[in-house]
Amino acid sequence: MSTVIPDGREVFRFPASSGQRRLWLLDQLVPGPVYNIGWRVALDGPLDPGALRAALDAVVARHEALRTRFEAEDGVPVQVVSSAQPVELPVLDVAADGLDDAVRELVRRPFDLHAGPLLRAALLRLPDRHVLVLVLHHSIADGWSCSVLFDELAHCYAGDPADLPELPVQYPDYAVWQREQVEGDAFAADAAHWREALRGAPTVLPLPGDRPRPARPTGRGAELRRELRVGDGSFPALLALFQCVLHRVTGQADFLVATPVAARTRPETEGLVGFVANTLPLRARFAAGTTLGEVVRAAEAATVAALAHQDLPFEQLVDLVAPQRTLAHAPLVQVMFAVEPLPRARRAGAVTMRPEPVANGGAKFDLSLTVEHDGDRWFARWQYDAELFEEATIAALHTAFATAAAHADPAVEVAELPLTSAAPAPVAGPHRGGTALDLVSAALAAHPDALVGTLTCGEIDRAANRLAHALVAAGARPDRPVALCLERGTPTVVGVLAAWRAGAGYLPLDPSWPVDRLTAMATDSGVPVLVTDAASRARTRLGGPWADVDLDTATGPDTPPDVVAPIPGSLAYVIHTSGSTGRPKGVHVTQGGLAALIAAMDDLLDLSPDDVLVSFTTPAFDVSTVELLVPLLRGTRVVTVPADDVADGALLRRHIAEAGATVVQGGPASWRMIVAAGGVPAHVRLRVTGGEALTRDLADQLQSDGATLVDGYGPTETTVYSAVGVVPRGPEPIRLGPAVPGTTLHVLDPLLRPVLPGLIGELHVGGAGVARGYHGLPALTADRFLPDPFGGGRLYATGDLVRLRADGRLEFLGRADRQVKVRGFRIEPGEVEAVLRAHPDVADAVVTTWSANEVDVRLVAHVVLRRGDTEALRPHLAAKLPEYMVPAAIVALDALPRTGSGKTDRDALPEPEWTAGDAAHVPPRDDAETRMASIWRDVLSIPADRPLGVHDNFFALGGHSLTATQMLARVRAAMGADLALATLFAAPTIAALCAALTTADGGARGPVPLLDQLDDLSDAEIDRLLGTLADDDR
Repeated sequence: MSTVIPDGREVFRFPASSGQRRLWLLDQLVPGPVYNIGWRVALDGPLDPGALRAALDAVVARHEALRTRFEAEDGVPVQVVSSAQPVELPVLDVAADGLDDAVRELVRRPFDLHAGPLLRAALLRLPDRHVLVLVLHHSIADGWSCSVLFDELAHCYAGDPADLPELPVQYPDYAVWQREQVEGDAFAADAAHWREALRGAPTVLPLPGDRPRPARPTGRGAELRRELRVGDGSFPALLALFQCVLHRVTGQADFLVATPVAARTRPETEGLVGFVANTLPLRARFAAGTTLGEVVRAAEAATVAALAHQDLPFEQLVDLVAPQRTLAHAPLVQVMFAVEPLPRARRAGAVTMRPEPVANGGAKFDLSLTVEHDGDRWFARWQYDAELFEEATIAALHTAFATAAAHADPAVEVAELPLTSAAPAPVAGPHRGGTALDLVSAALAAHPDALVGTLTCGEIDRAANRLAHALVAAGARPDRPVALCLERGTPTVVGVLAAWRAGAGYLPLDPSWPVDRLTAMATDSGVPVLVTDAASRARTRLGGPWADVDLDTATGPDTPPDVVAPIPGSLAYVIHTSGSTGRPKGVHVTQGGLAALIAAMDDLLDLSPDDVLVSFTTPAFDVSTVELLVPLLRGTRVVTVPADDVADGALLRRHIAEAGATVVQGGPASWRMIVAAGGVPAHVRLRVTGGEALTRDLADQLQSDGATLVDGYGPTETTVYSAVGVVPRGPEPIRLGPAVPGTTLHVLDPLLRPVLPGLIGELHVGGAGVARGYHGLPALTADRFLPDPFGGGRLYATGDLVRLRADGRLEFLGRADRQVKVRGFRIEPGEVEAVLRAHPDVADAVVTTWSANEVDVRLVAHVVLRRGDTEALRPHLAAKLPEYMVPAAIVALDALPRTGSGKTDRDALPEPEWTAGDAAHVPPRDDAETRMASIWRDVLSIPADRPLGVHDNFFALGGHSLTATQMLARVRAAMGADLALATLFAAPTIAALCAALTTADGGARGPVPLLDQLDDLSDAEIDRLLGTLADDDR
């Protein structure tokens, strides 16, 4: 590495190094302090400010990198190195309580890479001491450089700068040497190693973030630093622990973690100040039974191999892997790990310099963990993207890492490695107990004259007794369900009570459903008796091995039959849910579980005889029990909507209005229909929703007039609602309500261990509401209904992903079996649906996936439009979501298909019609497109005989970071348009780039504002430019 610095010039120019080009390009996209390296240096002892200034001048004069700024030549950054000048060192008087703010302001002030200088210094004078603040842009320094700088600063302050040995090379020498190595074949062996080491490696690690990635990343970061107890402090051991934690919290068995290296493999660079550091991706792989010791050995082997091939610049390494690009995150690696000694103090004459790093308020990666030590004490410094994570989540990750470090037994399997200390299990709150029949019977006796539906409570009581006698005579038996195929409303209420008083449970059959399905449900449940009425027989007739009883003609005494009364463990009902095989599963729910639920809803809703509840839920859906039974406890009047009117939002709203309803329960889909039909009538003071996830936008609509909104969560297997409560008003995301009294909610990992607050686990429900299991499916019952390891009884594994938030409430994250991954990103479709519904043209939306294979997975949105077309939705989505969350297809429907229970029927959604192949070739159509095409041909070296169309993608044609900047420089010179680099990301085709320009006075075109240019990106529109994002050193 020979010197290339000429003598006797005031300013000289050199090519930028690989790392410098990367940071310059990033600064063009989003200027800010993310790559500021900040230090506060406590100066203990009697300070001579003049000597300090002279020492700083000497160090800056000694190192060309500290006098470097950048200019662009034909769109390519070059180093501009100036002659030595005195360094500005203002002396600022600061009060002790203002020190942190003063340091923060200096460190977080962005640099101008074009104007320079890229080193900032200030001496803060406090009443009893001095603090030196030094800030350097990462393009001129790295962690090693800072150590050199402090050594030389202390030496120059204490003695003669001439005593320092002469530097064999300057940073421009290194940059030229590196360029020669890259353009030659010096790194061929390194490239071969990395090509093989990263073959097939996933390039995205989906961390459990608290928020979706913003459409316009800001780089805003935060930091958490905690003390750590460490046994084995070697790099491989600590890296392995971190990899184990990431594996456990993400569920990923193959992923990459980056680590910074000094990359000073040449002796000439040891005393050099400049950006020499490199980033190396280290791969972690896990299998069933992998032990911690095996992970440590693999981490050691990967580290040794990586260090042997550390010279290949990271951007070239990224090119080898060629991951799909997006501005939403760093390519290839999003997580960084490092182990570093704490900065040591330097003695400078009578002064001791104690440097301490200062956070710049940015985040280069999603997550970075640096383990710091001074030989005795250990600390974990977590730097994270504050747009993605809350501090509580990072604190949970720290707890997991610290717990793993404290229990680091090499023989333990990774799946068994403790990540949290034992915590008390949730305890079920007290509930009324008894049976649902006891609760309802007592209520009917308490207000016999109250008109609940079409009958009074006393009339319902007597009618149920008469029917119960008929059921016993027909063969009803304890713990066997009686099938009820009845008109909705009061007839069903009578049938339910009659079945219970006959000692049986009930199986609700909706007469509007297909005969084959009803017959299969009744046959599967082994019902001995089927109860019908004239209204249901007019719709459907079922035949099978059961006795038929007519509700309308059943006779018997007005008193209950003499049978064994139900107990809490007796069967209350059988509800069928959809099965993955297409066969419905019959869930057996107990009297005690139902009693706990209706008692809780009675307390929460606090109905009165003056209320009017409008009911429209099919009895075949378990939520109907709230509408059938809870009003009986208070003598509340119920108005039932005819089954034929339920699917029509306008008719449904009319029934609610005409009844003067004060209370309505419905699923989110039904509420959206009502809102779309004119809004919820104001007299509906209490609005209850459940069955599907409630979104914030719908909650806001239902609460806009001051009404109370209640949201319930719970699978059929845990008796309607396991968690229910009033939804707070405000912009905060929807949380699950408190556990129903008698119910426990556990967030567990696959081995049934509690998950730390803030981290994702599967919700398991215990307590009184847990059903017996599935009828005739013992294996499936054993798989989902598990022994409760915390307090006896059983837990139901819901298959729902949740996490405990800092406010003590659970956040619902969707079904574990419906997790969507697109290009490695874990996506919650509900987030995309919420953005779609926020558009004024959209009445409703649902987002699913379409896949041709495991690799080609695409998001598809199905929308119901109020007006307009789907193309108008794309700019709206691009402005609010990162590009990987923008659906590949948007399908307009007249209405979303619904299941019999009113939920969205995702299986019935039509597939999109994809356009075969790429866009048709369209040649340039006007002068601007012709000139743009000519520039592209020259820059990309496209042969004249090869067609170039206006819809061809710049990056797909081989464009990359340098060619992009060069092309824009040519556009500036030839077309008079000063375009920002981000314009090309948003408009990577000739047609789009020309359309993004504004024509004025003879064709001059001006730039699109930077943030607008970041709105609509796709993976094919991201080039190597962002492939360089992931490089970092402190």
